[in-house]
Amino acid sequence: MVHLQKIWTYCFFGAILGVMAPARASRRTQAERTATTRTALLEATVQCLVTQGFGGTTTTEVAHRAGVSPGALLHHFPAKADLLCAAVGHLFELRRAEFRKAMANLGPGTDRRAAGLDLLWSMFSGPTFTAWLELWMAARSDPALAEAVIRLDREFMAASEDVFRELFADEIAAAPEVGQSGLGLLYSLMSGLALARLIPGYEPAPAAGILAAFKALVRAALPDTTPDGGNHHDHR
Repeated sequence: MVHLQKIWTYCFFGAILGVMAPARASRRTQAERTATTRTALLEATVQCLVTQGFGGTTTTEVAHRAGVSPGALLHHFPAKADLLCAAVGHLFELRRAEFRKAMANLGPGTDRRAAGLDLLWSMFSGPTFTAWLELWMAARSDPALAEAVIRLDREFMAASEDVFRELFADEIAAAPEVGQSGLGLLYSLMSGLALARLIPGYEPAPAAGILAAFKALVRAALPDTTPDGGNHHDHR
């Protein structure tokens, strides 16, 4: 009888605790685990490129920062060039999505041309450009890396042109000759300004002044197509 009571007591409290206990998190799928590992590797690679430079970005260091084994890294990226370009490509995708979202959330009356330049400069003056520059310089003497970097650059420029033409369709329609070469000119300017500021604490030509002058040129070359002329905000 005592034994039977123990069994009933165990079952009763076990049922209560089972109801009260938080539901266990569902187990991740293999695809989710793979995506998590891949993202960790890409982010660790970018961190290495920015803080250690290309020379210090070894697969061993990347694996250590990502918290995975060297074997796991090689499983995802057999070639180092693929890992490096995938990491920067991942950053490009994130920045492009951020740019689209920020442009879509601009308030009424905002000068879209100036706002777009400010957003783009915030990306060129951050770690994305630093990581990309490390790859670009290393590719000069590494044929395998150069092939991957060129492929990534062409993909990035094609995607950027699509975004540019989508977001500024009316402005480009009003000045088609500017739209044909405007993006290349813009990226060349941004790259030059970002490159000149890479030495901490030194800026030979203040970027703010150059960007303000370029905004004035853009305003003259690309007519404002917003209904109120975009004069409510000055993004200089």
